[in-house]
Amino acid sequence: MNSTMENQKQNMNPLTWDYGSWRKFFFVAAAWNLIGAVPALVSPRLNLRLFYAVITDNYITLFLNRGLWWAILVFGIGYLIIASDPGKHLGIVIMGIIGKTIVAGHWLYLFSIDRATALAVFAVLGDSIFTLFFLLYLIQGPRSREKE
Repeated sequence: MNSTMENQKQNMNPLTWDYGSWRKFFFVAAAWNLIGAVPALVSPRLNLRLFYAVITDNYITLFLNRGLWWAILVFGIGYLIIASDPGKHLGIVIMGIIGKTIVAGHWLYLFSIDRATALAVFAVLGDSIFTLFFLLYLIQGPRSREKE
């Protein structure tokens, strides 16, 4: 039983993750983006209300918000590509770090001036955690499948 608990602790520590664990992580990162993007694209007015407390039919506002979420969807697809073979897609990992940092910074700024809701802060927290893990993978994650 003690060795089972040790294995579980090791599985929770990203410093000890193997290639397969990182592949699963990037799949979760993709799901995070897709779970956010798809509803926002399907119901942009609801998304604006939930993220910014804005009720509008303004075409430009809706258009630009959709553009943001299309980009988030594309980044999610990029994370799926990373999940297929993380060591071969370090450029997308770097893009993810940059993209998540920019989006999180914008949402945090909007929240600080009372232009975004707590849901945006939740997204900031999630993106910030993913960014830290992306950095960790970039710095010391395995670049190829281990020989078995």
